[in-house]
Amino acid sequence: MYNFLKLNGTKTFLLLASILLSSFINYDSSIINESYFEGQITYDIEYTSYSEKFQSEKIKEFVGSKMILTFKDGNYKKEYFSPSGTLLQKRILNLKDRKSYLKTSDTDTIFWVDITKNDSKTTFEVLNDTIILKHPCTVIKTKTIVSGKNFKEKSIEVEGLFSYAKDLPINPIWYNEYMESDFKEISKFGKGIAILTINKGMFWEQRIIATAIEKRKVKKTELDINLKNVPLKEL
Repeated sequence: MYNFLKLNGTKTFLLLASILLSSFINYDSSIINESYFEGQITYDIEYTSYSEKFQSEKIKEFVGSKMILTFKDGNYKKEYFSPSGTLLQKRILNLKDRKSYLKTSDTDTIFWVDITKNDSKTTFEVLNDTIILKHPCTVIKTKTIVSGKNFKEKSIEVEGLFSYAKDLPINPIWYNEYMESDFKEISKFGKGIAILTINKGMFWEQRIIATAIEKRKVKKTELDINLKNVPLKEL
């Protein structure tokens, strides 16, 4: 493993920033009577590095080159895989627990974020609508200032660009308590599941785009996470 795989300040930043940026899923009141999306979406992930220290192919090996989103009633599971198919990390949003969980393959610890707290400052801007993969999308640009003990009290700025498919709607009521990164306010302007996400962090730009969308019934057990007899740590 590379030295930067160790759970140090850099990796803690990557874990927290990725949680903040990659979970935006929105709605619009005009779709309240439509059927809400339930199913699974597969995404490809590409990276543009800002430094020779982080080569794109190596980033794929420890962050992921493919993501599978499993979604039901506002809860979701995101699984990130390496180019060889190895499961690298799993993220689960559990609205009943009011927590977002993260489990990586190199540690037994499960990290979590309390979504009812807002420890970061986020601003956003609604841009012009667009068409992506034949899906009409609302585009929202975000800017988040992250600080705290995980960053030695320094402020880190990350940006995101999210394209939400209007024809993959969700229910706004699901996210009434989702205060982290001002998500409750952001969710009032989007119109569905994000099918294209561009994250601009400290070390690289990450581009996540949908390649396959399957509408199907999802069992609640598919979104379970085992919290018994495992170390837990808040991010």
